[in-house]
Amino acid sequence: MEKSQPDIAGRLNLLGAADAPARLGILGGTFDPIHLGHLRIAEEVRQELALDGVLFIPAGVPVFKKGQQVTPASARLRQVVRATASNPHFGVCDWEVRCEGDTYTVDTLHALREAYPSDVQLFFIVGADAAPTLPLWRDVGELARLATFAIAGGRPGAPDRQQVERDLAAVPGLSFEYVEVSALDISSREVRALAQEGKSIRYLVPEDIRAELMQQWARPSSEAEHEPSSCDDDPYSDEFMEQRRVELRKRVSEKRFEHCEGVSDAAVMLARRYGVDQDAARLAGLLHDWDKGYDDEGIRARVIDLGMEDELDPQVMAQLPGTLHGFTAARALSREFPQIPQEVIRAIERHTVGAEVMEPLDMVLYIADAIEPSRQFGRIDELRALVGEVSLEELFFETYRYWTSLLLERNRSLYPGTIRIWNSYASRLHPKRGKQGT
Repeated sequence: MEKSQPDIAGRLNLLGAADAPARLGILGGTFDPIHLGHLRIAEEVRQELALDGVLFIPAGVPVFKKGQQVTPASARLRQVVRATASNPHFGVCDWEVRCEGDTYTVDTLHALREAYPSDVQLFFIVGADAAPTLPLWRDVGELARLATFAIAGGRPGAPDRQQVERDLAAVPGLSFEYVEVSALDISSREVRALAQEGKSIRYLVPEDIRAELMQQWARPSSEAEHEPSSCDDDPYSDEFMEQRRVELRKRVSEKRFEHCEGVSDAAVMLARRYGVDQDAARLAGLLHDWDKGYDDEGIRARVIDLGMEDELDPQVMAQLPGTLHGFTAARALSREFPQIPQEVIRAIERHTVGAEVMEPLDMVLYIADAIEPSRQFGRIDELRALVGEVSLEELFFETYRYWTSLLLERNRSLYPGTIRIWNSYASRLHPKRGKQGT
C-alpha cells in the first residue's frame, strides 16, 4: 500500500536541519484516551535520554484491537493534540490516522526515517510490560535497524531491567535504553470505566480534555456512534460554529465580522503549522472579538454587568477601555457556553494584551489577530514571512514587539503589564541581550 509522508508537528519539523544532530522520541498508541501516565512517561524519558522532542502518534486502525469498540481516530487525534499542546517538546503526527487500512510500527518508522535527516536518531518508547512481546512484532529485525528502543520501567508488575535484557536478547542487533519512570498506575481502560460510571477522572487525564471525555463516555459508545452530536454539546461542531457566526454578525460591524473570520482562518493555518489544536484555534479566532461592538462607555458598563470591576486595574478601566473586550468576552462566553474549553476562553482573554506565560493556543490567536489577510499596513508582511521559519514563541515575541513599537510611535498608552510581559519573553528568548539591558 502506498503511504504518504508523515505530517510532522511544526515544532518538531526542523529537527536535524542544518546538519544538527538530534534525538527524537516516538510514542505510539491507541490513546483511548490519552492520560497523565502517557504524558509523564514521555516527559521522563525525554529528560533521562536527553531527547530533543517526543512525537505522539495515535493509531488509526489498531491492528491488535480489531473487533473492539474504539473511539474514532479523529477524536483521539484531537484529544492528543490538545493534551500535548502546552509542552513545547511534544509534537503530534497524524500519519497513522490518515493511512487507510492496517498500519504497523515498522511502516511508521520507515516513514519517519524517510522524513527526517539521517542525523536524527529515533527512540521508540514502549512500556516494560510490552518488552516480552517485542520479539513477536512484525519485521522486528528491521525495527532494530530503524530505531533504538526506550523501555519505560517502573509500573507495578512490569518486568525489571534484568528481565527486559533477557527478553530482548532474542532480537539480534536490537539496542535499547531502560528508563525507570514514576509508577503512575493509570490505564485507559480504567479511565473509560470511571467516566462511564459518572465518576470523576480529574487528575487522571489532562484538564483540557476532561470535560470532553466525560461527555464522550458518560453513555454507551453505541449510542454515541449512531446519534448525531448536539451542537450544544460539541463546541467544535459545524452547527455550533454556524450559530455563533450568526450571533456574531449581529454583535459587530460587517468589517469586524470579516476580520473575525480572517483571524479564524489564520489561526487554523498557524495551528496546523505549529502543532496546536486546529478546532480550538478555529473557534477562538471566530469568537475573539465577541465584545468588540461596545464603545468605551459600553465596555465599562459590560465590566460592571459581569461583576468584574474588582478584578481589573482601575487605570485600565479609565484609560484603556479598548483592551477590556478580551476579558469581558472570555467571561461572558464561559458563562453562556460552558462547553467551550477553558483553553479557548483563556486565549480569548489574553488576545488583547498578552500574558507573561502564553500557552501555544494563546500565541496562535495573538499572532493570527495581527496577520490575518485584511491587515495591510506596516510590517505585517514581515511577520507573515516568519511563519514556519521561527518557533511559535519567537513569532509571538516579534508580533508583540511590533504592536508595542506601533503604540509607542503613535504616542498611545501602554497596558500596565507590558514591561513584565516583554521582560519575561526577552529573558527567555534572548538571555544575553536581556542581561545587557539590566
